[in-house]
Amino acid sequence: LNLGRTILKLGEWDIPIFDPERTVIDSFRYLSIETAVKSLKRLSAQRGIDFRKLSEYAKALRVNITPYLIAVSA
Repeated sequence: LNLGRTILKLGEWDIPIFDPERTVIDSFRYLSIETAVKSLKRLSAQRGIDFRKLSEYAKALRVNITPYLIAVSA
């Protein structure tokens, strides 16, 4: 549960959230493929993708995203 977890500080509150790469991996785990691919495309368009973190998370959580990474990066 700590994989990709960060703390967002809002005033006096510390809110635990997952980083964008972990959120994309979770979308592949829990949502439809269409929704997951959209989230991957949006991450690559808005912020750029940290492929190292994305592949680490995918391997640790046993998610095969290789075909989708190839499609998005092409």
